[in-house]
Amino acid sequence: MKVTKKSILKYILELLMIAFGVFLGIEVSEYRADKNMRENVSESLELITKELESNLLTLEKSIRYHETIKKGFDSIINTISIDNAYLPYFSNKVFKHNSIPNWNGLGIPVVEDIAFESAKIGGIFQELDIEEIKLISNAYKKLHTNTELGRSLTTKFIGINSDTKILDIVGILELLTNDVLMTEKVLKDNLDKTILKLKDNTLTRNP
Repeated sequence: MKVTKKSILKYILELLMIAFGVFLGIEVSEYRADKNMRENVSESLELITKELESNLLTLEKSIRYHETIKKGFDSIINTISIDNAYLPYFSNKVFKHNSIPNWNGLGIPVVEDIAFESAKIGGIFQELDIEEIKLISNAYKKLHTNTELGRSLTTKFIGINSDTKILDIVGILELLTNDVLMTEKVLKDNLDKTILKLKDNTLTRNP
């Protein structure tokens, strides 16, 4: 049976229609995938921004607390003589840390990073430019560094024993009310700037 030119043309048209359908299907799938990724990126950045804002509020509360402790501690420390500083801490009647006005523990803030870790696992960072990645990563890195500094003081505090002197406790409290407090204030300024930049980037991305 001979194949006519009309039949060949029909087959070619059918093949073109099938090819076009496949191509269109691929394009639609890629468009939807790209749209979903853009939405996921925007949602993740919004969650990260809110998480950083929450960390900022916690940090500001910690700063206020440590400033209060510093005032009380500074007023007490001046009453401790050099000789008394070497007295055993547990048996002394000169100084106890809980005698500091408004004392409620070391008050080290805990970092919230669920949104940040979820974004890393979800591959969101692959869709961001390098400056945004550095901005976000540095913010969380500094938050964790501050927490680690606080944990080191907590470890020292937990390690108090019969050999501990008043001077040892004074040293821990001086670190808390000076080094930690200063680090928190620098971190607060950094978070303020980071959050502002992230919000500006969000407005640029979603005008």
